Amino acid sequence: MNRHLIFTSALVVSAMAMALITCDLGAVFELIGATSAAALAYIFPPLCYIKLSNASHRAKIPSYVCIVFGITVMGVSLLQAVMKMISNEGGASTCSA
Repeated sequence: MNRHLIFTSALVVSAMAMALITCDLGAVFELIGATSAAALAYIFPPLCYIKLSNASHRAKIPSYVCIVFGITVMGVSLLQAVMKMISNEGGASTCSA
């Protein structure tokens, strides 16, 4: 229960901080997409296979390669999204009320 409360509170606080920092909803979607798409496509399925499979470590090597690839894709995507936010491509510099 404690772990659930801490995790949920961290998600809510991070969402609130992101909403207060940026006015561009597209930037928020880019950050969320960069992390969740790579995790859902390349990281979580092989992790589940590794956890649930009784295969040898040698048979799990492709899963580890897929995880490393997914982490690389996530890092590159996050870097591109952050660089786009820093350079302010296509977004307003101030919020309008």
